[in-house]
Amino acid sequence: MRVEKLTALLARLHALPRRRLTLVVGVDGLAASGKTTFTTALAAADPGLDVVSVESFLEPDGRELPRRSPADLIAAGLDWRRLRSQVLLPLGRDQAARYEVHPPPGAGSPLLRELPVGGIVLVEGLYACMAQLADLYDFRIWVECAAEIRELRLQRHPERDDPVGGGSELDAWSGEPAYVSGQDPAARADLLVDGSGSVAHDPESEYVRLSRWSSVPRRRPGGGTPPARPTGGPL
Repeated sequence: MRVEKLTALLARLHALPRRRLTLVVGVDGLAASGKTTFTTALAAADPGLDVVSVESFLEPDGRELPRRSPADLIAAGLDWRRLRSQVLLPLGRDQAARYEVHPPPGAGSPLLRELPVGGIVLVEGLYACMAQLADLYDFRIWVECAAEIRELRLQRHPERDDPVGGGSELDAWSGEPAYVSGQDPAARADLLVDGSGSVAHDPESEYVRLSRWSSVPRRRPGGGTPPARPTGGPL
C-alpha cells in the first residue's frame, strides 16, 4: 500500500504505448467503493480527460432489458451492449463515439454526447470492466473498499456512488456477488486502488495504490501485444 500523486498516475497513462489514437481506461469497483471520487479527482488534475459514466447506459424509469446471457442477469438494467457499440468499439476503430445521456426523470430529453478521437477516455462505474467489455480497454483500474465501509457510506448517502441512478428500480447490490465470484474483475485490473479512505492522503491530489503496475502485456483485439509496462517498485 502506497500513497502516490495523481499527476504521477496521469504521467504513466499518457506514457503508455498506444495501439489506437485514444487511450481508453476502465475504472470499476463495487457500489460506494470510491471510484467516482477517484475518477473525479483524476479528471480534475487533467482537464483534457473525458469521463464516461456507466450510469448513462442504465435503462431509464426502471425499464428492464431482454436477458439474453448470464451477463444480463449480473448487470440487470445496464445496457452494456450500447456502451460497447456506441463508445468502446468506435474509439477502438479510431472513430468518434456518440451516445445518449439520460437526465434525471422529469429533467428533459436525452442529450447526445460526442467524444472525439484522441486523448484519454475514462469509463467509470460498476460493471465497467465486466468480461464482455474488458478486452476493449487499454488499461483497467479496480477501486477496492471493505464491505462494511461501503455499507456505511450507502446508509449515510444512498445517492452517493450508487449505480441505480436515482429513479431506477435497479438494486445496486443485486448482481455484485455474482460479478465478483463469477468474473473476478479485480484480478483483471492493471492497477488496484484503495478507496476506503483509511490511509491518510489528500484525495484531490493523491491516491492509495494497492498493487504494482501490471507488467504483463495483454493481447488486444486485432492481434499483437503491447510492450511490457514498468512496475511501480516495491510496496
